[in-house]
Amino acid sequence: MKPRAVIDVETTGLNPYRHDRVGEVAAGLLVPGQGIVAELATLLNPERDVGPTRIHGITASDVINAPRFVDIAGHLGG
Repeated sequence: MKPRAVIDVETTGLNPYRHDRVGEVAAGLLVPGQGIVAELATLLNPERDVGPTRIHGITASDVINAPRFVDIAGHLGG
């Protein structure tokens, strides 16, 4: 079997036309027979209001010094 990537994100909303962005990402690379061989989990600064804190639990103070999505995107794709 081939390796599989599992990715989970929390967002500021669901509409990119309203400039909703990713506020947290977690990813794992699973290799059959070996388990998780690489992982990444981080809050992200969406460079806007964090959206519905009551849903995802992320506050503005949580992400003020976090990296932006563009700063970690290369780690997800390669």
